[in-house]
Amino acid sequence: FAETVKLSEFNRGKLVWKVDWPMRWAYEGVIFEPSGVDHSSPGSSFQVGGQIVRIFDGVQPIGPMYAFVGISGMAKMSSSKGGVPTAADALKIMEPQLLRWLYARRRPNQSFKIAFDQEIQRLYDEWDKLEAKVADGTVLPADAAAHARAARTAAGELPRTPRPLPYRTLASVVDITAGHDEQTLRILTDLDPENPVTSLDEVRPRLDRAENWITTQVPADQRTIVREEPDTELLASLDEEGRTSLRLLLEGLDTHWSLDGLTTLVYGVPKVMAGLTPEAKPTPELKVAQRAFFALLYKLLVSRETGPRLPTLLLAVGADRVRKLLGS
Repeated sequence: FAETVKLSEFNRGKLVWKVDWPMRWAYEGVIFEPSGVDHSSPGSSFQVGGQIVRIFDGVQPIGPMYAFVGISGMAKMSSSKGGVPTAADALKIMEPQLLRWLYARRRPNQSFKIAFDQEIQRLYDEWDKLEAKVADGTVLPADAAAHARAARTAAGELPRTPRPLPYRTLASVVDITAGHDEQTLRILTDLDPENPVTSLDEVRPRLDRAENWITTQVPADQRTIVREEPDTELLASLDEEGRTSLRLLLEGLDTHWSLDGLTTLVYGVPKVMAGLTPEAKPTPELKVAQRAFFALLYKLLVSRETGPRLPTLLLAVGADRVRKLLGS
């Protein structure tokens, strides 16, 4: 199809982008307009537009470049194609402070990814370390500035979780309990018996964000399902060393029933088996033995070789059920 029109009368259609953009700069008097890295590369719309805008007696605006924001495990976000998570989706699995911090701690021309996968646990660990440094006054000026921009707006401080337990711990707990409030509270109370959590409100909204992440972002085949009955075949196949390691773990449950205590216990059993003290520093050989011991425990508890951190898993399963599954 072809047609000849008078531009003074023609009121539909659109110029090609490389001409349309500079035309709008001139018509609307644009003086500042950032754009993505793809618009700022040699031969791109912004560069060519700087030449064409003169035809319209206009001036190219100041145009700082910003880099791409990606999603872990996905191709770059595209507003034209759609089908990608939005900021609202991110706020369902992370508190607003963390999302704001991902932007505030970088220059606009630095690319980064927003974690919808397991990386979110590491990002939360980093944020919690930063919060601790801010609290004790050891934070660097640049980090303090990024924290301030993340934690508050012009309207004031953003709401925060009263007792911010580690995100990875909360995620492991709701994974195992399937979000059952009473079970969740029991486990969180056992984390630190000397300073127990008395209400789930103390760990909200972080708990809710962790639960949303588990239910919406973790594939079903990666969810943790605790065994109902012992793996008798595996238990029967253990050699003397394997049976002794399980016995040492079970003997220490009562005296180590807290997150820190169980951490010391599960890392300490392979040390004792190697003739070392529980406080001994790990060697390469010892790390191999620890990994083998951990894999055995995971197989007996959840029928896989990996899973949530073992101390958290043991607390969640409960001492009686642990004894049952480990053959006591």
